[in-house]
Amino acid sequence: MPMQASATPPGPAPSLAPSLAPGHSRPGSIVRRLVVFALGLAVPILIFGGVVLWQFAGAARERLEGEALGRARMEAAAVDREVASLVATLEALSLSNALQRGDVTAFREQVEELSHRSGLPAVLRDTDGRRIIDVGTEPMPEHLDAADAAALNGRPAVSGVADGRFRVTVPVLRRGGDAVLYLLSFSLPTTRIRDVLVSGGVPQGWVMSVVDRDQRMLTRTRAPERFTGVRAPDELRQAVGPEGSWRGASMEGDPFFVAYARAGVPDWRVAVGVPEEALAAPVRASLVWFAGLGGMLAAIAAVLALAFARGIAAPLQALRDQAVALGLGRAAPVLDGVPAEVAAVSAEIAGAAQRQRERAAERARSAAALRAETQRLEVLNRLGTALSSELDRQRLGDTVVEAATHLTGAAYGALFERVPEGPEGPEHWQLLSLTGAPREAFTRFGLPRATTLFSQTFAAGGVVLSEDVTTDPRYGSHGGMPKGHLPVRSYLAVPVVSGTGATLGALLFGHPEPHRFGSREAALVEGLAGQAAVAMDNARLFASVRREQDRFAAAVQAVRGVLWTNDASGRMTSDQPAWAALTGQTPEQYAGYGWAEAVHPEDRAASVESWNEAVAERRRFTHEHRVRRHDGVFRTFAIQAVPVLDPDGAIREWVGVHSDISEQRAAETALRESNEEIQRYAYIVSHDLRAPLVNIMGFTSEIEASQDDIRVALAGRPQAERIDADLSESVSFIKAAITKMDGLINAILKLSREGRRTFQPEPLAMTALVQGLADAQRHQADTAGAVIEIGDLPGITADRLAVEQIFGNLIDNAIKYLAKDRPGRISVAGSVSDGLAVFLVTDNGRGIHARDHARVFELFRRSGVQDRPGEGIGLAHVRTLVRALGGRIDLSSEFGVGTTFSVTLPLRQS
Repeated sequence: MPMQASATPPGPAPSLAPSLAPGHSRPGSIVRRLVVFALGLAVPILIFGGVVLWQFAGAARERLEGEALGRARMEAAAVDREVASLVATLEALSLSNALQRGDVTAFREQVEELSHRSGLPAVLRDTDGRRIIDVGTEPMPEHLDAADAAALNGRPAVSGVADGRFRVTVPVLRRGGDAVLYLLSFSLPTTRIRDVLVSGGVPQGWVMSVVDRDQRMLTRTRAPERFTGVRAPDELRQAVGPEGSWRGASMEGDPFFVAYARAGVPDWRVAVGVPEEALAAPVRASLVWFAGLGGMLAAIAAVLALAFARGIAAPLQALRDQAVALGLGRAAPVLDGVPAEVAAVSAEIAGAAQRQRERAAERARSAAALRAETQRLEVLNRLGTALSSELDRQRLGDTVVEAATHLTGAAYGALFERVPEGPEGPEHWQLLSLTGAPREAFTRFGLPRATTLFSQTFAAGGVVLSEDVTTDPRYGSHGGMPKGHLPVRSYLAVPVVSGTGATLGALLFGHPEPHRFGSREAALVEGLAGQAAVAMDNARLFASVRREQDRFAAAVQAVRGVLWTNDASGRMTSDQPAWAALTGQTPEQYAGYGWAEAVHPEDRAASVESWNEAVAERRRFTHEHRVRRHDGVFRTFAIQAVPVLDPDGAIREWVGVHSDISEQRAAETALRESNEEIQRYAYIVSHDLRAPLVNIMGFTSEIEASQDDIRVALAGRPQAERIDADLSESVSFIKAAITKMDGLINAILKLSREGRRTFQPEPLAMTALVQGLADAQRHQADTAGAVIEIGDLPGITADRLAVEQIFGNLIDNAIKYLAKDRPGRISVAGSVSDGLAVFLVTDNGRGIHARDHARVFELFRRSGVQDRPGEGIGLAHVRTLVRALGGRIDLSSEFGVGTTFSVTLPLRQS
């Protein structure tokens, strides 16, 4: 039976708002998302700030520890100087003629005069320990101890602490023999050594102590009256070597970091203690800053998120209401008074319906044409896929010709290839592929002739289409078709042109019947020619790339080091066989930044940070760090990496090399330690040389004082006048030698002090600095008739005093050794080369002979005529400073023409 249609009951229109699927929660609000987003942005900033503050605190702690060790060395040297001075004073006193004569009364007057002038109470004892002269009031042991025993063996000796005092003793030797006549001593309170410690200032909370060779506390900057003479702590008694450090407790039981150094003359150890509280202060300050920064960022992020969310939520709700109205067919006017982005979306919604109707009509019209071309496009797509993967020229040509012949319905087709001029001969055309006829059908007629019909194709003039060549006016200009040629009526030719405009070849198609080719076939072949051009370009490029790969492989084998590549963003990708062989990492382990796990933990953060900076700045990467080999051994490597750029300037990849420099760095460390040891020896030797020099000066003075007595004794004897003249001349020679020796000792001391000085790098405006040095020597330059010119010099960051001494010495030398026969001209120029500052100091003076170019940098060596004052230390000092700053100095000179000194310094001293 027929069914009745049921009416839909009236009711509200269904809502078009999206509903949530069962089991899914409603998405979070904009406010919550923005708050979470803002806090998420703040977290990396907090992490970064925390890392920076933590590293700063660690660096501050290490700096304090380094200062403690440096202070220990400095105070040990000061104690050394004090004790050496006491020994030298006693030795000079022991040479008294009164002692040699046994005139105790006269010697007492000398001792009392010394005590009056310097406050040093001397004690003279015989070899059994009995006191003969004692100008002091402090008790002296009546028996001989270990220090006295050492003095009896002919050596100066320093005792340990006893009753709050220490004693310095030297033997009084019989002149001209080894017999010990007396023991001459200073018995001094330990407060004298404490005064040496505190003379340079004691930082708040620090403690400095001196321990004698008997492992007892000689003196101390804190509570010396309590601990003087007390046995030293176990850690200090067990310490060996010239210097060191440890963490422990002070004698009061407080936690301390302790550094010590040994004073060589008395064989005492000087310890400097820094409270752990002072070392931990930077860490606590960093934590306070980090907590404050975190709270501030979180509060700011939350406030901004709430403010932005309120301004966004209301327009979005109005936009949702408009979309619901449009879905229900209601009017949906464009919203007013909303942000520009929301207004743009609102306008698009209002016009969406009209555009949708227009697109539906367009799709219907296109469907028919699309169906008509579907089969043809499928063939072309399959052909394009085949062409894109084919890199052999012959197979490529055969595929193109066969497919084009099939699509156009041609009876035969051919692909002629253009061969550019090269080693094989001049430019020419050759038949690459042929279909529909035997190859001899073309080759027996040679290359196509430059007829009117052919020339346009071979000149890349565009498509040539002829429905019947026998009636085409372009045909027959060379006598028509050759006898025996394949019959052709319909003709189609298309040039094959690369994307760069170069002619690669030509496609030619023919059919014995007319009117077989039209615009459709011409369009098909033209598109196919474009694909063929790309494929032929790819084949040629592939051959070129293969050649370059072979060259690259050879270059890799020639590189001494580990070659690796990273992508444009600086991350390690793909296979890195050299890196894997070095570290033992797998591709999964070194991918991205995983390579950093093979870097030493102490170098890891700095390496990643430096690498990211180089990638961000698109510059050469130069670095140095330690890498763990596959066998677990860490080696030091120098790294060089450069970006490889595309033609448009974009980075394609990074190529780098790790070069093992472990042996080089070990040699540099050994050399640096050797230089430091030489500087210490020079300092000690120069002090030791002063004591005999003082003795020589004393004896010379006595000889001068005795000259009148000698003249009286020789009066009336033969040759008395000659002897007197020889004696005077000898004394003058001795005094000149003493003056020379004193100058040399001062020079050695100066070089030793400069070698131990800690440099303080600071930004230097070199043009102003060198101009100031030139102005300071303006009077000398004017007197010599010289002109000093200062060019535009690059600024550097280095120690100001060292740089001033370098260029002050060079300018002074240039003025000092100007030629007398021409006006002097001195210039200072500068430039930046390969990240280094290069300064040239040029003069037109005497010049330096080629044999002396290396000698002028040696200590106490001078070249040329010696008509100018000097000790021969200026250029040696300059070279020492330049090397200490991490640079080098060279010279080029022509004798009689002039000299140029080249000083190369880092732009920033490390």
